[in-house]
Amino acid sequence: MNHFDVVVEGAGPAGATAAYYLALQGKKVALVDRAKFPRDKACGGGLCVHIEEFDHIVSNWDDFLESKCLRGIVYGPDFTPVDYVSEKPFFYNIRRLKFDNTLVQYAVEKGATLIEGVAVKDFEIHEDKVVTRLRNGKELTSEVIIGAGGSFDIVTRRIRTIENMPLKWRDEDIATALYCEVDVGRKFMDRVYGEERISMAHIKYQNLDGYGWSFSKDTVLNVGIGCPRSIIKKIKKENPKWDERQYLLDYVDTLKKQGWFPNDLEINRKMIAGSNIPVGMGMKCTVGDRMLVVGDAGGFVSPLSGEGLYYALDSGRIAAESLEEIFAGGNYDKNAMMLYHNGWKNKWGDDLEWLKVAWHLLMVMPTSLIKYAALDEETKEFFTHMFVGSMPASKIKNKVLQLIAAGFLKHDFLALITGKTEPLPQVSS
Repeated sequence: MNHFDVVVEGAGPAGATAAYYLALQGKKVALVDRAKFPRDKACGGGLCVHIEEFDHIVSNWDDFLESKCLRGIVYGPDFTPVDYVSEKPFFYNIRRLKFDNTLVQYAVEKGATLIEGVAVKDFEIHEDKVVTRLRNGKELTSEVIIGAGGSFDIVTRRIRTIENMPLKWRDEDIATALYCEVDVGRKFMDRVYGEERISMAHIKYQNLDGYGWSFSKDTVLNVGIGCPRSIIKKIKKENPKWDERQYLLDYVDTLKKQGWFPNDLEINRKMIAGSNIPVGMGMKCTVGDRMLVVGDAGGFVSPLSGEGLYYALDSGRIAAESLEEIFAGGNYDKNAMMLYHNGWKNKWGDDLEWLKVAWHLLMVMPTSLIKYAALDEETKEFFTHMFVGSMPASKIKNKVLQLIAAGFLKHDFLALITGKTEPLPQVSS
């Protein structure tokens, strides 16, 4: 039986980053994943500018970076655009096949032990250790286990059971995302998406909550749609013939008509991949005795855009930093592990809540907000940075309160969404 300081279950961006920072501390880390790397993941592959916080990412851009986005276009339901151009990148594009594998290699290079191609079957929390059983019959012991296996992670389910939380996210807190990646060639990409490598979104395409996107990599387009699972279930109940894959194919046809996608390239259903993304603003408790969860396992995804890569990496880093202090104290019970929960909550818990508010705003009154956002360059900048996830919660909150105070939104809007009321700022006439 092999003993480790920490077993990380799941080697995606959150797990690999936790393993990287723990290995830097000199911890003995096992990084376990059911897949063999490199492997792909259904994702838009966009990174907000917060990713610049990670030195080992920005100092190694050449390992995985596809493009830097300097221009964003967001269309409303009536195709009114908000067209924002920036002097410096506000969005970075990667491809998950290469990005995820690179993060795993970073962790291994620092000393983490990669155990791939085998899943975690179960684990037991003892007073003095964690025993993790793998599907191949082997057992690992550790002081702590980190759950990084996605929204239905085994550690997540254990914490949910202990805390009397539902074992699964509500349908309204899960976004279904479908996408395809197509190499359109450098000539088309340079001519249509330009050196700025335009990133684009269509809000409430065909009047459904959610959005379609087209993200320009180097020579590859990543095209997809995201919609709450509750909406998809409702539509299918009303119209059993409705199909979300056809919805994406319809969106590709719209991009062709607008000139954003080559007319001579055909997309078929076999080219489409999908995933379910938790957008419920994070679990109310993400720790237990000798265990914690990171990334999608904790529900750390922007409720507005579905972007989760920054939160994955940062939760992995916060977990490692918290465990360094926890190991020094030698106490691994839930109260000690709360250092991690409070860490992410204090850093961007409010961001997730106010991005949820922004989501409701955008779905309830998309046309009005798009027209408002297109008024001037300052408002375009605010709207674009809010959408891609680089706008702090405090600025989103202030903007929403200003809109309420000015009469642009009803006074009870926030109370209906969050159950809270906020004092309104003075608005000069």
